[in-house]
Amino acid sequence: MKRKFFRTGVFVFVILGIFSGAAFSAYHHEGEKDSANFSQVYPDKAGTKLDQCALCHSGGKYEKSEGKFTSLGSCQWCHYSYGYDGKGNILDTVNPYGKAYHDNGRNADAVRKIEDADSDGDGFTNKAEIAAGRFPGDAGDDPNKKTAPFRVYTKAQLDAMPQHTEFLLMNTSKSGDFYAEYTGVPMEDLLKDAGILNSATGIKVFAPDGWSQYHPLETDADPAMYHINGTYPQADYQYDSQAETWCDYSAASCKNRNTGETIAVQNGLKSLLAIKREGGYLTPGILTADNKLDGEGPYRVIVPQKSPSPPDQASNSENQNVKWPYNETWDHNAGACTRTATIIKVEPLPEGTTDIDILEAGWNYVDQEKIIVYGAIDDTRRDGGYLADSDLWIRAVIHTEEKGDIDAVWKKGGSDTTEAGDRVIWGHFYASPDAVNWGSSQNPDLFVKIWFDRSGRTDINFFHVSVPNIDVYSVYPYGTETAAQKSTATLENRYVRHEYQKK
Repeated sequence: MKRKFFRTGVFVFVILGIFSGAAFSAYHHEGEKDSANFSQVYPDKAGTKLDQCALCHSGGKYEKSEGKFTSLGSCQWCHYSYGYDGKGNILDTVNPYGKAYHDNGRNADAVRKIEDADSDGDGFTNKAEIAAGRFPGDAGDDPNKKTAPFRVYTKAQLDAMPQHTEFLLMNTSKSGDFYAEYTGVPMEDLLKDAGILNSATGIKVFAPDGWSQYHPLETDADPAMYHINGTYPQADYQYDSQAETWCDYSAASCKNRNTGETIAVQNGLKSLLAIKREGGYLTPGILTADNKLDGEGPYRVIVPQKSPSPPDQASNSENQNVKWPYNETWDHNAGACTRTATIIKVEPLPEGTTDIDILEAGWNYVDQEKIIVYGAIDDTRRDGGYLADSDLWIRAVIHTEEKGDIDAVWKKGGSDTTEAGDRVIWGHFYASPDAVNWGSSQNPDLFVKIWFDRSGRTDINFFHVSVPNIDVYSVYPYGTETAAQKSTATLENRYVRHEYQKK
């Protein structure tokens, strides 16, 4: 039987996941009640990578044929295992940290009780991992990991890349089918531009409402797995006057088409990072008052049907006595087409790396019309550095005697917003112990204080506390190379300041 993966605000998902942030993970499944507990104990982690369901929930895999398993991310695994009807066992979806939280009372006190435990058995306490922005329920993520390589794309950059246009059916399970013409960058081309590694096997796409969707790179026999590389089967245009009650045929691209005729798409149907629909830029997504995502832009991942079918009646319609009644075995591809995508994670992460800590950029990236690609991509495609905030990039290079120039590692200390509305981020750079024997995360070489003044001015203050000279770099807003600054902090000139004025 076909497995369906789709957003729904109706599904009562009594989930242990942490969705407390007002930025990236502002979305709460109906019935979710655990967010405030984690936020109460760790208010500074709202909007970080920990502020999502993966804090307590793990991915999983199922056997689709004898000896062959398909892996799913935490969202899809929870939907598959726990079920849209909530009949499964929620504890089957949680990681060791989530289980410890559940077993100790599932409240704020439970979060405190397990602080000194090492739930995932990686040698670091839960409190230490959370302070470092690492998942306490994932043994593969610990404070010794460095941030995975990343690239940020602006709309201007994506617009400048070769574009692909395709007309297709977006077949939903119950929210309304439609035909439309989308234009954008083929996902395969985008990943090549980002420098995807040969070790990569798939991607996970994130939207700022907390949703994530996994896609394998290559064709997969599982009907629920929509691939990235190559093309999809040609489809026929399917129209019936009866279907107008559930399928929207009003798009200009539907004009002069006849039912049953093959839909011709130059270069074939592809997985697409769409920028436009019917020739106009996608409407940016927003979170409605009832906590549902409305809109689909600035970017939407589009995957065509693997097994082309007509638009079938909505699954929740009482009238199934129609030409195309709902058929759960038909291909409902729209549910895998992530709306308002802001993050693409290329899996698996390179050894020794961890997830980027920019999930707070979700809604900011919608406003700024940006998307980030990170993970199993070529590290040499970028010049090192870190996103200290959704739109601020910083880097430090230490001139060592032993190893020459080495990239320093950024460790965020914390952040806050003043009563007056100014924001501050602080932390430090240090030499990696893998690079020099005196390197340590507890041995700062350069302190950093970043001040976002309510007037629009941004100050990046670098304080040299080492011996070697240290080159410091910043770009604000990130992606605008003309807004880059470089300086050198030394024993004689320990304080360096980069200032940016909002235009």
